[in-house]
Amino acid sequence: MPLGWLELLGSDQLSKMGLRGDLVFDGDWDVLAADTLKVSASLVRRSGDISVQAEGETGSAVSAGVRDARVTLKTDGDALRVSAHWDSERAGLAQGEFSTRISSGGEGWKWPADAPLTGSLQAQLPQAGVWSVLAPPGWRIRGTLDANIALSGTRIAPQWRGTLNADSLALRSIADGIEFSNGRLRSTLSGQRLDIHEFSLQGATGGGGSGGLLNAKGFAQWLPDGTGATSSLSKIRIELEAQAQALRVTARADRRLAVSGQLQAKLLNAKLEIRGALKADQALFILPDENTPSLGDDVVVKSSSRNPAPTPSNIPNTSPASNSVRIVPDVALTLDMGPDFRVQGRGLITRLAGTLNLVSSAATSDIPRLTGNLSTVSGSYQAYGQQLAIEEGVLRFTGPYDNPALDILAIRPNLTVRVGVQISGTALSPRVRLYAEPEMPEAEKLAWLVLGRSAANGGAESAVLQQAALALMGGSGRGLSGRLSETLGLDELSLRGSTSNAAGTTSAAAVTLGKRLSRNFYVAYERSLAGTLGTVYIFYELSRRFTLRAQTGEQSTIDLIFTVPYD
Repeated sequence: MPLGWLELLGSDQLSKMGLRGDLVFDGDWDVLAADTLKVSASLVRRSGDISVQAEGETGSAVSAGVRDARVTLKTDGDALRVSAHWDSERAGLAQGEFSTRISSGGEGWKWPADAPLTGSLQAQLPQAGVWSVLAPPGWRIRGTLDANIALSGTRIAPQWRGTLNADSLALRSIADGIEFSNGRLRSTLSGQRLDIHEFSLQGATGGGGSGGLLNAKGFAQWLPDGTGATSSLSKIRIELEAQAQALRVTARADRRLAVSGQLQAKLLNAKLEIRGALKADQALFILPDENTPSLGDDVVVKSSSRNPAPTPSNIPNTSPASNSVRIVPDVALTLDMGPDFRVQGRGLITRLAGTLNLVSSAATSDIPRLTGNLSTVSGSYQAYGQQLAIEEGVLRFTGPYDNPALDILAIRPNLTVRVGVQISGTALSPRVRLYAEPEMPEAEKLAWLVLGRSAANGGAESAVLQQAALALMGGSGRGLSGRLSETLGLDELSLRGSTSNAAGTTSAAAVTLGKRLSRNFYVAYERSLAGTLGTVYIFYELSRRFTLRAQTGEQSTIDLIFTVPYD
């Protein structure tokens, strides 16, 4: 019996386990069906070996060095006994025995509820990648296992005794940036209860630091009959307490998070209750400049799986009349952003501070809801080609986690007037408008915001509008003009077309470069595309109303400009 017949169980699963080999088994059986049934059957390795996925990042396969592998089954009347033995050089050692009683009647063989049980299991499994078969796609699990378990009691009330320990546990998902290592488990079995005395994991060490630590303890119990539980799920009781200390949850380049805090989880009568408080020790989330592409509503994807699509005839009965039970979540968590929670992307660079309450229960239709306020600290926002300082930034959560109310005011720094952008509304429906204090015409706001000076002070208004248009066409990115201005360290880079005034004088197209050197000092250079000389402008703002302007080039002048605002 070569190992190749296992491919019938699914080659994908075997590939995930890294199981390959050329084992050959011998089988024999002896059956006597008379007044009593006697069966003796065995399956024993004769030759060959298997390869398993080795520990490490390469995922290479190594020979297990199988020395012995056998399974035997024996019955004598109503007595049934099964034993198994596995011995290998690099894939561990395991052996187990199980015995019980069965009965025969008019309807065939049965396993009575009061049938006695006797069994034992000893296993020492070394570090290997075959644990990954228990993980979702893209995840890897490794670790060693040491089990010594004894079984007694009856079929309806089995009694377990023994220990279940694990060392060098590791869990990793490269795509999600999740990596835990140096795990340890110490637990004991008593009756129908598993007590977890110690469970620990160390976070990812990428990006510096120790990665933090997660500690947990608790128990899981199967409630016996007579406790009022009517379904299998409602018979499970779990209580866990976990504590994180600067645990690095994810270490991706665009997503880093380290948390501390405590969590308590309880599962009783199919109700999952989670309570606790978490604080972010350090976080960085970089938002993509563009949304992830998604399929339109008119696209329907049909699975190539062989499973039939649900129809009225094969849809499981989930009506209240059935005995199906689902887990009902009851979550109440406090989330503290901590001292270093940073968000970057789509023109925003800021630190967030504040506390949120996360609730999800039957009262919220099992939909997660957030309440609380987050505020920005020392943030900046890029708009209209300029880097604006966020003076006021508040996100108010009143339920939906993805649609907070916005109250944001971003001001361009180092100006004698206060101009910027004000954002209100919600995240899904924001309202953006230009802001100025004192109030001024929209074109004047735009000129101060984009150029850092008034449109009346030596520049055509069309250049202002052109600069704003270039910034808007750049979208969430900076566009060609924005990137070039940032590279050269300029505040203004604009192209003005040729114009004619009422006196019939025509001015040729010109390129203007501008830079604000201080709060009151602005320098601009304008070069005509048709001429050979350029003009240097110097603006010095004496006050909010008075501006001193000097220019040199084909003509050298000094002007004192008095501004009277009106709308």
